[in-house]
Amino acid sequence: MAKDDYFVLVYKFLSYLYKCLKGGKTPQESYLHCQTKDFPVEETYFNYVVENLMKDGFIENALIIPVDGANPIIRIDNSIRITPKGIEYLEENSSMKRIATALKEVIDIVKP
Repeated sequence: MAKDDYFVLVYKFLSYLYKCLKGGKTPQESYLHCQTKDFPVEETYFNYVVENLMKDGFIENALIIPVDGANPIIRIDNSIRITPKGIEYLEENSSMKRIATALKEVIDIVKP
């Protein structure tokens, strides 16, 4: 998958917030920003990702400001957090990755 793929960005975003939560650290808004090494996308796309993380209940405390006839403005500060639903999403996807990797290895072994 490309590093600008939606699911890659979601995984990085949620993983970072979960790591901060478990480590008792405050998320740094400078990390959660577009056009960076880990989020190499334009602002509109980045805001789309964050907006949907909020709508899906995976994160809280991001501010979505509606704009008439335009994409909403997203504000992130250090109060942003992952929710239990976001943690569950990460865990389910981690399990799926392990299963996919294991299946690929089995297929490679049995191929003539």
